[in-house]
Amino acid sequence: MYWPPGNEVYRDGPLSIHEVDGDVNREYCQNLCLLAKLFLDHKTLYYDVEPFLFYVLTHSDSTGTHLIGYFSKVSIEFSILLIIHCCMSSFDYSCDVS
Repeated sequence: MYWPPGNEVYRDGPLSIHEVDGDVNREYCQNLCLLAKLFLDHKTLYYDVEPFLFYVLTHSDSTGTHLIGYFSKVSIEFSILLIIHCCMSSFDYSCDVS
């Protein structure tokens, strides 16, 4: 693979940012998290990557594309589902008949 999977969302010269969906490219995102685990002792997320979007910063030159870093955030679809679930579970569906 010459560049990260997913969509390239930004490019400025040799720098580019790719948006990688953890639900679509699970193994790639797990590998990113395991790589970060080498440098961060308190990192706990590395297998449950499906609800996250990963933004990968790369640098391209004559030898190929090189990973510079990444960050992740919860995808909007997962957030909306979580909010709906929390709202639905907080309603009381009991019916008082007098």
